[in-house]
Amino acid sequence: MEQNISVDEAVKIGVREGIKYIKEQEYYKTKKRYDRRLRNTRLLLKHYRGLKIHGKITDSSVNAIYEDNAIDVLDDIEAINDEEQYIQALSRTKKRTLIIVGHINKAMKYYESVCKSEGKAKERRFNIIKYIYVDVCKDEVAPTYEEAAEHFSITVKTIGRDVRNAIEDLSILFFGIDGIRL
Repeated sequence: MEQNISVDEAVKIGVREGIKYIKEQEYYKTKKRYDRRLRNTRLLLKHYRGLKIHGKITDSSVNAIYEDNAIDVLDDIEAINDEEQYIQALSRTKKRTLIIVGHINKAMKYYESVCKSEGKAKERRFNIIKYIYVDVCKDEVAPTYEEAAEHFSITVKTIGRDVRNAIEDLSILFFGIDGIRL
């Protein structure tokens, strides 16, 4: 059975397949961006405590460099340029870190008010995120899911589900439209 298709039909099939391919690529690109945002949200929460203290550390580092600079000014002019670049890099890093920490703080405050208004399950979700990622912890070690389960008197599985759901919610607050799976 030989089937003859016209050139027009072949072009239509080719165009249809091309459009289908482009749509698939767009879907995978969007999905990849969404997955990256979830991963980044988790990383921001995981490193929140360290980011918060980063500003204090960079302040003391910059001050120590300026003190050293005053002593070495006459000895080595070249070193000043390198140190100045280092100081500028530290300042940029500190600024970006403070902006990110401020953004996280505002998002968490908003998320807390939303969760409190939406019932006990959502409020628990916020409290779990706060307990695991934000609150000051003993010995600078973040609580495990098991410790959180014991603290909230729920199962580890519920902790995992609440953390996943909260990270999805927070991803939208942290990244806007890019945090939504389309």
